[in-house]
Amino acid sequence: MNSINKAFVTLVLFAMLIPAFSHAQDLVIPNGNLEIGGTLELPENHEKGDPVVILITGSGAQDRDETILGFKPFRLIAEHLKEQGIASFRYDDREVGSSTGSFSEATLDVLADDVTAIMDYFQFQADELFDEFILLGHSQGGIVSIKTADKDDRVRAMVLMASTTVPLKDVINEQVIIMQKAAGKTDDDIEPILEFQELAYKTAKENEGWDELKVAYQKLIESEVAKLPEAQRQYIVDVEAFANAQYNAQVTPLKTAQMRSLLHYDPAVDLEGLEIPILALFGGKDTQVTPTQNETVFVEVCLNDRMNCTNKNFPNANHLFQPANTGFVTEYATLPKEFVDGFLEEISRWVKGIE
Repeated sequence: MNSINKAFVTLVLFAMLIPAFSHAQDLVIPNGNLEIGGTLELPENHEKGDPVVILITGSGAQDRDETILGFKPFRLIAEHLKEQGIASFRYDDREVGSSTGSFSEATLDVLADDVTAIMDYFQFQADELFDEFILLGHSQGGIVSIKTADKDDRVRAMVLMASTTVPLKDVINEQVIIMQKAAGKTDDDIEPILEFQELAYKTAKENEGWDELKVAYQKLIESEVAKLPEAQRQYIVDVEAFANAQYNAQVTPLKTAQMRSLLHYDPAVDLEGLEIPILALFGGKDTQVTPTQNETVFVEVCLNDRMNCTNKNFPNANHLFQPANTGFVTEYATLPKEFVDGFLEEISRWVKGIE
């Protein structure tokens, strides 16, 4: 093959690759004086009138791929959806990547308003316009999805991915019990911790009494340290400093506007009566949003209100829907950066089956 033919073949191969990349568009969407940066994945066979799936991340300020210890769940979901002919948009949380604004001070209503701004953009301003929207929310993102769908009838359907269906304070209590029992603690050992948790929730709700809460936490830590075996206790030289560090890491976040708006919000109340198809996915080994607590409530709400609901449990999946051993966060970094078998297909099959 001469050099001219080689060049021609190279150009043809390059041209064949262009469409796959040209349909991933990085966008910056205005929301008042703020900006929301994200990526639109548009399949080549996209037609006017097709819906777009908006992906909403879980707790904590995260990037558009929802990157967690090298795993990028939202990128994998978006790429799979595009392969199946389904458009999607994933975006950076406030203060992350191309998005501006304060994340910790964004209440649940504000987070839902961000989704509304995205829908407004795609309905009225974008080069590719959409009239129907499917929300896919992971964990806390599921709460935002429910709140948005309750306020905006443009939401055509929802996928709830390991999402809570009970107030966040109850989810946190469940996490505390699981972690403490894994450490060998009895119900009696855990009771004072849960009593403190209730005081913390009350303080956050009223947004007063923080000084008294800190004193109560200091006493709790002193009591817990005193119960430790001598071999462990000797490593905590300054109990007060240790308590302050733990307080700043674990309790201070409850002061933020976002956490105070989420702690007592009951997603089941807004979930009830939604007249849209809903797919709820749960991991059987999830220790963050347990199916025994949340899938049970989801099924009850759907049955009581005769809603258009589907639920699917992946027995060996953790909170990120990775194949898991224990389901604890501590093993996330060691797991394959992939979903359990059938997870992606379940989503795309359900989305394509919506009537």
